[in-house]
Amino acid sequence: MTKPLVTPIARAVAKRLGVDLNLITQGSGPNNRITKDDVIAFSQKQMSSSTTVTTQAPTPEVVTTTTATTTSTVSNQSSTLETKRVKITPIRKAIAKAMINSRDNVAYFSLVNEIDVTKLWNLRKEIVEDVQKTTGVKLTFLPFIAKAILIALKEFPIMAAKYDEAANEIVYPATLNLGIAVDTETGLMVPVVKDAQTLSMTALAAEISRLALAARNKTIKVTEMQNGSFTITNYGSVGALFGTPVINYPELAIAGVGAIVDRVVFNKQGEVKPAKVMNITISADHRWIDGADAGRFIARVKELLEKPEVLGVL
Repeated sequence: MTKPLVTPIARAVAKRLGVDLNLITQGSGPNNRITKDDVIAFSQKQMSSSTTVTTQAPTPEVVTTTTATTTSTVSNQSSTLETKRVKITPIRKAIAKAMINSRDNVAYFSLVNEIDVTKLWNLRKEIVEDVQKTTGVKLTFLPFIAKAILIALKEFPIMAAKYDEAANEIVYPATLNLGIAVDTETGLMVPVVKDAQTLSMTALAAEISRLALAARNKTIKVTEMQNGSFTITNYGSVGALFGTPVINYPELAIAGVGAIVDRVVFNKQGEVKPAKVMNITISADHRWIDGADAGRFIARVKELLEKPEVLGVL
């Protein structure tokens, strides 16, 4: 019997999922060709079979413990539900006021770009331990992203400007103060890295870490949360792929960073390859920023993150 043909992307997916293509005897494509959907379906079937075997394996205490824990958790959650009233905290009230202020004063639009961060992933993996040993700073992906955005902001200064309604002017800053949204127990806070364009990668990472810790420990100063030029919010840290971030008015734009995920992509030669992919969203005020300018800005950020070796040079 002649083996069915396999599409290139199906081969790539099979390699990624560890599927033996010889076990798939017939595909759903033309002339029984095996497609990526066939590979995914076969992989899911294998996983389902594996789960069944695990459930019946001679270690019932593991399964029982998991089941009991799950049941107990659901039961406890149900039993603690109750009608109650909670006073709005001053921080939450301030957040609400800022959100409404932004909604009422901004003509919103958002652009999303998909970025191949495979090189960045590998570069960070290669240097993270040495940098931490040498400087005591743990490099996450955020400082790289912040550095790329800072470079792009210098090239597209309108993205870091503010609107002065009283004077009816657009105000361009002499320095870049970068806001970093931080998730805390008391609510969202946005510490500001002052003169961020002057900092090296490790200095930027250290300052972001210091400010985030101060925000979470409630020791941050009011002055450390003022006079931002542009804000980054990293909802990828909780697994979100993309969003439409809210501008920290009177700033004119904000960047939202999604989670890094594994994808199968085509390179410039049309070849299929596995990649680390991340989405970045730019929300901007359409009254003062044209879509084309925001598009060029986010394209520049993409270019820099896909060539991370230049981030320490520019």
